Amino acid sequence: MKIHQSRGSISRAVFLTMLGMFAGLHHVAAVRPNQTVATADYCQSWVSLIPTQIPALLARAESGDVQAQCILGHAYHFGRSMEKDDVEGAKWLLKAAEAGLALAQFQLGYLYESGSGTGRNDVQAVKWYRKSADQGIAAAENNLGYMYFEGKGGLAQSYGEAEKWLRRAAEQGLPTAQTNLGALYEDGRGVTRDYTEALRWYRKAAGQGHGDGEARLGLMFLHAKGVARNDAVALGFFRSGASHGSPHAYTCLGYMYFMGYGVRQDYIAALQWTRAAAEKGIPAAQQNLGYMYESGLGTAPDYREALKWYYAAAIAGISASQNTIGDYFATGKGVRRDNVVAARWYRKAAEQGHVAAQMNLGALYMTGRGVRPDYVEAYMWFILATTGGSQTGAKALVHLHRVMTPEQLREAQQRAFSWQARLGVSEGDAARSHEQFLVNRAAIQL
Repeated sequence: MKIHQSRGSISRAVFLTMLGMFAGLHHVAAVRPNQTVATADYCQSWVSLIPTQIPALLARAESGDVQAQCILGHAYHFGRSMEKDDVEGAKWLLKAAEAGLALAQFQLGYLYESGSGTGRNDVQAVKWYRKSADQGIAAAENNLGYMYFEGKGGLAQSYGEAEKWLRRAAEQGLPTAQTNLGALYEDGRGVTRDYTEALRWYRKAAGQGHGDGEARLGLMFLHAKGVARNDAVALGFFRSGASHGSPHAYTCLGYMYFMGYGVRQDYIAALQWTRAAAEKGIPAAQQNLGYMYESGLGTAPDYREALKWYYAAAIAGISASQNTIGDYFATGKGVRRDNVVAARWYRKAAEQGHVAAQMNLGALYMTGRGVRPDYVEAYMWFILATTGGSQTGAKALVHLHRVMTPEQLREAQQRAFSWQARLGVSEGDAARSHEQFLVNRAAIQL
């Protein structure tokens, strides 16, 4: 059976799937000069430090002055007027945090989450975020909400708890939390889906120049969620978000130029914005950039460069990129043909529900390329692909149905049902889809 390559172009469906990673929440990183996450104006104290002030600051910190300890911890962490030293910074922040200084507790939580100077420890991160959040630090409330959303740091995943903490931070005016709360309303997680509320919170964040909030707001207009579709308005929000440094807005701008939505189609501009986002680590942009290099859109074709960006997106979990890498190895496109490697990448994508990858993996099992021949396993993947809408999968089912025993068919169907449960499809829907293809198999021409 032929390998089913289904890339074609950067379709809206693929783009939306990749932006689903953007649908995750954002957390606030370490306090920087342009962030105001506490009512105290201590930030200005460490931002404006000069080397001659360090001895006096150190003396105050050593005498137990918690504000001085916190300022010193930040100065070491960011290398402000002294050599950067994350371990020393963590030491001073811990002293201030243990003395109850809320902002130091937040900062220490972030160091544990990122592993800067402490070693990564999400349980400790949650502990210090909670202490800080209980004292009303908005950034800590946001990050605690993020940890509940992801189920990290020993917390059971809870969208309800995430919403509670994000709302506290959002109501204090933290734009990151406002964007996150809008995302919960847009997706219906922890709250009833409500596009009007999502728009309200995105607008609050965008009104403060929050680039990710502006990108989210633009997507609402692009996809007509709670508002009429308006590509020009969407483009304006993407441009504004990009001007505020949002890599997600870069991704959206690249897409708009690629598709010609709200602007004249321009592959060179699309490539520039997409590369800018890809270099910032946005998986959606990495997938799109790989495709543009592969297809020679806005640049000369370059399979090696394409594969580099597909790898980056695939490692981040983008199933379309995982399937594409499988295609490269299955067909020998820019690499030495290797069906064993192809099967490995197809499996990664197939297990995420990527229909083309399910077809491709099934084909390898049916023909014994890169894997041991296994009709039961092949049939299972074809069932999953047909449930996902693949007509080619229906034909493959008919072909295998003719050569498999009843026991093999039952085993394959049971395996498929188990996978359907993991992928969020009910056993009833899977069974009805499978039965429909079998009933109509006489009409399917191979």
